[in-house]
Amino acid sequence: MMRFKAFFWGLALASSFSLPVSAQTPVKFVLDWTVIGIHAPFSIALDRKIFEKNGLSAKIDRGYGSVDTINKVANGVYDLGFADPNLLVKYNHENPNAKVTMVLLVYDAGQSAIIARAGSRIANPKDLEGKKIGAPPSDNTRQMFPVYARAAGIDASKVEWVSATPALKDTLLFKGDVDAVASLEPTTLLALRRMGAKPEDFVSLRYGQFLPELLGTGIIVSQKFAKEKPELVRAFVRSVIEGEKLALADPAAAAKTLTLLDPMADVASELNRFNMGVAMSMSNPALRTEGIGSVTPERLAKAMSYMAETFDVPIPKDLSDIYDQSFLPPAAERTF
Repeated sequence: MMRFKAFFWGLALASSFSLPVSAQTPVKFVLDWTVIGIHAPFSIALDRKIFEKNGLSAKIDRGYGSVDTINKVANGVYDLGFADPNLLVKYNHENPNAKVTMVLLVYDAGQSAIIARAGSRIANPKDLEGKKIGAPPSDNTRQMFPVYARAAGIDASKVEWVSATPALKDTLLFKGDVDAVASLEPTTLLALRRMGAKPEDFVSLRYGQFLPELLGTGIIVSQKFAKEKPELVRAFVRSVIEGEKLALADPAAAAKTLTLLDPMADVASELNRFNMGVAMSMSNPALRTEGIGSVTPERLAKAMSYMAETFDVPIPKDLSDIYDQSFLPPAAERTF
């Protein structure tokens, strides 16, 4: 009898070690900005208790830009975050002892574009020469412009930049004080729409047309945290994928849950933003077979070469420093 008790005690003990994420393990997660449409996968995961099903009690806070999110995750203020992984090339180069990696590419492609006034006689990238483009100096799209310009055949020295805050740049475009802005396409087009602009009055020159390897936005974690709590990271990634699949299947239902994160969220407007963003960032046909988050080594290396050039830093020797796909569930669980 004692041997049977010892056997079952040993079995229970082994099981406890194989399930390090206990019921309702707290996890702190920070977004990249204020609550907007692209955050619907997270809010619907909360609403449908997907985090709880995977043993997590998730606390989700607004962010203040990807750079701030990366710093807060690296410093342990938050366990995980949602940010632009392209920025990790620069951050990890400057902080080799506190590296941050992406563990899930939530949105496959970026939404960066130059939004131009059709009245400025801009129909293609070359037409930007001799024109004024508005953007904050630190804006990712502006910083990437030299790489885009070379790929698109633009003489970047012939473009005049007008520095403007994120809140002001779209107003300058609407009034005609600049010919174009560097921005995330859905953000600017929705802002122009609210100002009463007609869609046909503006042209979008997407970076993805010439830089198709660029990454979208994803879940980031410090390498230290990922090493210490790998099962928690896997549970969080699995939860977000489940939420994203629900959001892609029923955007309207997902958008309604944004009020869980921000009671003042404009559901109708954010539904439009979500749909516009998905149309830009989730059109890669490989996602249907390879699943959400899949990136080939060749694509990742090319994307990082763009960012290394942008920030004048070396390309990482180990690309898993930028995107560690070992935390992804099997492809069958990620297809949609």
